[in-house]
Parts: sequence; C-alpha cells; structure tokens
Amino acid sequence: MLVWARTHNHVLPTVVGLVGLVATVCFWQLHFVAGLLAMTVSGFTLYVEIVTQLSFRAPPRRKPVLNKPGWEIHRLSVDGCTVQHYVWMGKPSNPVALLLHGWTSGAVRMDGRAASFVERGWTVVLVDLPGHGASDSLTKWSAEQCTTILLGALDQLSERLSNRFNHGVWFYGHSIGAFIGLRISKRRGESNWAQHLRGWVFESPMTGYTEIHHETCNMLRIPSVLRPLVLSKTLRHFNALNAKAGTIKDLSEADMPRWGVPHEPVLLVQADPDERLGPSHHMRLISSMNNDDGMNLLTVHMLPDLRHTGGYLNAPRREKVDDWLDEQLAHSSSI
Repeated sequence: MLVWARTHNHVLPTVVGLVGLVATVCFWQLHFVAGLLAMTVSGFTLYVEIVTQLSFRAPPRRKPVLNKPGWEIHRLSVDGCTVQHYVWMGKPSNPVALLLHGWTSGAVRMDGRAASFVERGWTVVLVDLPGHGASDSLTKWSAEQCTTILLGALDQLSERLSNRFNHGVWFYGHSIGAFIGLRISKRRGESNWAQHLRGWVFESPMTGYTEIHHETCNMLRIPSVLRPLVLSKTLRHFNALNAKAGTIKDLSEADMPRWGVPHEPVLLVQADPDERLGPSHHMRLISSMNNDDGMNLLTVHMLPDLRHTGGYLNAPRREKVDDWLDEQLAHSSSI
C-alpha cells in the first residue's frame, strides 16, 4: 500500500494532512499543549510530503507539436504512457538517428538539429518525451521512468520500421535528453534496438541529478537541516516509481559515471558558458570518460556562440556535428 501511495500524487499529503487534523483535534480536547504538539508534528510531516512530491514535478508548459511535411507520426504506448514519435524515412540501408530534446522543450525544437542526419538520407526519429509536446504525462516525472518507456517504445518502432535500427543508431541528446541517453547506454541490454548504438552527440548535457536536487531544494527553500530527510524520502519515491529498473541507494548513483557511460565515440558540443547548467555537468562528462579510459572516444568543442536554450539553429554547432559525423563514418568505412 505504501509503495502504491508513493507512485501517485496527492495520496500521501492528503492522508498525512487528514490524520494530522484528526490527531490535532483529539489531542487538543485532552490538553492544549498536547494539541499544539500534534499540530506541529502533523504540519512538519505534511510539509515534508509536499516538498517531496514537488521534486517529481512535470514541466508546467508544453511546446507545440511538430507539424512539418515529411515527418510521420507514431504514437506508441508502454506501461500505459503513450509517447509521440516523429519519423523522417530515409534510405532503408542507412543508419537511424534518435534525437531527444531538453526539459520543457519538445521535438519541435529538434528538427533543426536533425538536418545533419536528414540530409545524409538517414532515418531520423524525434520524440516528445513524457510530459512534453503531444505525449502523455507521468504521475510523477523522472528520467528513469522516461528511459524505461523509451526503451520499450523504440523496440516497437524498430519493428514497425522493418528493423531499420539494425543498420546502426546514432544518438543526439540535448540537456536532460543527454541524461536520458546516458541511462539508455547503461540499460541497453534491456532493449533490442539499443544493441545497435554506434555513437553519441551530447549538446550542453545534464550528467547528474546532484545539482538538480540542490537546485530544487533551493527553489523550494527547504532548510538545510531538512534536506537529508527530503532526499531520503525522494529516493524512496523514486525507487517505488522505478522498481523494474532496480533501486538507487544514494544520490551519486544518479550521476555519471554510475548513471551511465557510453562505450562508443562521443561528441560534446558545449555552450560556453552554459547559462543554465553551469560547468559542472560537462566537466563530469569529461572526467567520467577519462576515468573510464574513454578519452580517445571523446571529442570536445566549447562553443562561445552557443547558448543552452534557444539554440534551435546554430551554424558553429552544425559545422562541428557534420565534421564529426564525416570523420566517424569515414573511420567506420575504412575498418
């Protein structure tokens, strides 16, 4: 019952609030000091439940859906969540490019980035992540649950597209889209299509949840003394939501390298400075690849003309992505 309550919004705050109200009334009738104590305890408990629930908030607004000629729409459902995919059908023998957008964005903001792959004649897949665009919302939003849904949905899409994914999959992730990509790399054994991953492009990536948790605590003005308690409850809710994916026992498991490290070539195109995430996320990627003996797989370009948000079209980024793809494909052809 407790696990079920943790996976649904408003259940625990409502129960805690009602129990606290009844306890306060009952103890107040016995003695006002007892009533005051009951009110204080119930209020504190209700506060912790509310801020924990807010840690799983969904984006407050959605970008419009992608509505441009040439893109097929595929709506695929996993565990009751329907996710909208947009597919540009390239040559059947060419690779597939999978592009994931950032937080509060949508597939509509990724088709400019998709041009590097469309013009090569590849099959290109854009996705409205859960809670974005035309996709269903999640009761409580987490990158882990999005990963689970995408792994399953793209298995379905791979079958619909006559196994085009078998010719290689190249991943492009922006911000939290990159964070989900890192988790896909970690969990690739759960999905048929993910076995064909060949390379990664990360644009101004999110690479850990630690900073996001601290940011959330600051936004909610949670007192420092209460933050360990809120984190403990947040992890319990997270594990209840994502029981199929295993459990996370501490915050470091939601950071690279434990969250996931690619084993294929990686291109980092980084906004410099990154006005949204700061330097810690891309530095963690560089450090994790280095510690994993993967520096020979990582190409880094710091781009002063690129911004974390609003980079729908960016000529320097396009040039770096195109040059890197040409290099990787030439290398693959020579082997």
